[in-house]
Amino acid sequence: MDVMLDTAGRGRGRPRDPAKDAAIRDAAWEVLADKGYEGMTFEAIAERAGCSRATLYRRFASKLELIEHVLHETSRAIEASMSFGDDPRAVLITHSTGCAQYMSGSRGRANLSLIEGAARLPDLAQVTLRHMAAERALYYNEFDKIAPRAGEEDKSFIFDTLVGSVIHHVAIRGRELQPEDIAALVDQAIALLIEREARRARP
Repeated sequence: MDVMLDTAGRGRGRPRDPAKDAAIRDAAWEVLADKGYEGMTFEAIAERAGCSRATLYRRFASKLELIEHVLHETSRAIEASMSFGDDPRAVLITHSTGCAQYMSGSRGRANLSLIEGAARLPDLAQVTLRHMAAERALYYNEFDKIAPRAGEEDKSFIFDTLVGSVIHHVAIRGRELQPEDIAALVDQAIALLIEREARRARP
């Protein structure tokens, strides 16, 4: 799909160059990691991406629009490289593996910067919350298969615990999680989810 963001009504001219789009995404993550959201400029991204500022302005009306695109397209790119099955545990492991990949390297530092900025900037908070809501829905779908009577608060707590653990290890500690590490985190989350569902069922 050539249009970056349908709501912006932009990008309906000549077809996009996928390599250039990927370079812009990578550059945006690097600038975010180094300078934070408020220090991020189109000029800095264009310089790192090897394109002109006009290229960015044709694609995005604002930094917020660029950030929303980068968050969404990075998730799509990572998910496209993964294989999903029908077993909820396997799907959760796949999602959590993708989360670890998403939070690795400069993307991890950049996401921490976005979290910090969102605490002070309402417009940025809305963008990051929309993105996180879409991610939550993927996990909640599998939680419902494992513990259909679990409450929304239970699922929210388990999601925050599981994803928060991945972020802590990868983005904050700079640790590379091995497959067995991610499986262990998912198993702990599943056990906790089942326990909380059972607690709700008690008279």
